[in-house]
Amino acid sequence: MAYTTFSQTKNDQLKEPMFFGQPVNVARYDQQKYDIFEKLIEKQLSFFWRPEEVDVSRDRIDYQALPEHEKHIFISNLKIPDAAGFHSGT
Repeated sequence: MAYTTFSQTKNDQLKEPMFFGQPVNVARYDQQKYDIFEKLIEKQLSFFWRPEEVDVSRDRIDYQALPEHEKHIFISNLKIPDAAGFHSGT
């Protein structure tokens, strides 16, 4: 069997074995054959802050209402991680 990037052979990747089945051409992350992998992905993502968990819709309004000296403090605090990344080479 010759390998091609986009094979014309029809196959259902949900019915193929995990290893040594027909190639799936393009990785599909929206469909999982095994539910445990979807649960593990959700668990891994739960260790990080996710935008849908915190409402940030008022942040711009709150920032614009700050006095100038508080805006300066806010912006200065944002520069610290950026400068640290610059000095460490990341």
